[in-house]
Amino acid sequence: MRGMRLTLFTPHRQLRAVECDSVRLPVADSVSGKYSGSYGIRKGHAKAIFSLTEGKVSASLNGKEVFTAGCNGGFATVENDDVRVVADGIKE
Repeated sequence: MRGMRLTLFTPHRQLRAVECDSVRLPVADSVSGKYSGSYGIRKGHAKAIFSLTEGKVSASLNGKEVFTAGCNGGFATVENDDVRVVADGIKE
């Protein structure tokens, strides 16, 4: 059974793809664009798009964090257990 995949991109290239079972994203408030908290995504999540702000993107597998990086804003999409993050910059 396939888990989830988190894939990180900048406008210029794909940085990394990570197998996981949960992802946390730093989401932006829809009105102000400022940080409004982190949002968790698990297998089977509905199709969605999120506006991201500066913060931490992380992925876990079996309860253990397998990836973490700083994100300076952008957007993320969720579809068919694939989470794609597109950001101007990502610090691993």
